[in-house]
Amino acid sequence: MISVLVPVSAQNDLYGPATPPDAAWIRAVNAEATGGLGIRVADGPLESVAFGDATAYRLVEPGDVEVDLGGERLTVQVEPTDFVTVVAHVEGPLVIADTALVDVSRGLLALYNLTSFERLELAVVDGPSVVSDVAPGSQAAVAVNEAEVALKVRADDEVIGRLDARLFERGVAHAVIVVEGPDGPLVRYVAAVASE
Repeated sequence: MISVLVPVSAQNDLYGPATPPDAAWIRAVNAEATGGLGIRVADGPLESVAFGDATAYRLVEPGDVEVDLGGERLTVQVEPTDFVTVVAHVEGPLVIADTALVDVSRGLLALYNLTSFERLELAVVDGPSVVSDVAPGSQAAVAVNEAEVALKVRADDEVIGRLDARLFERGVAHAVIVVEGPDGPLVRYVAAVASE
């Protein structure tokens, strides 16, 4: 699923002026169940999340937040202004502190390594590296200008996945999520969106 955040409406804008100053944001990713996984973030609805996909970010009050990952409940501590991704993973849940999009005149492009590959790199096809040395269970991100590009993911100089060319818009936090599927690595694109 590809979600797009359009930073026009302040009510739905993940980083808009309607956001409380002490807000925290939390979402979840399914890197465990290839057939989909029922996930609930805080008091939100139960969602069926496809393998390698993410829920929307849910606005929460700082403190303890419960996340239900297919029946496994996890309590996550969040601080004001935190952006957190909780991952349902075959080796147990992961909690990843996300890089926040600060400058909405640019975009943010992040790579999530939810595999056992020691280091992953995100690069423009036939172009430069964008993010490198992303360890398992972590993410790294960089601010980007708006551009339409195709991307590839490398592990030890071997290309393990590609994303077709797409417009990486300004004002949007873009994520490339890499998970290990039954047939090898799966590379997915997700744009950060806020829940209604």
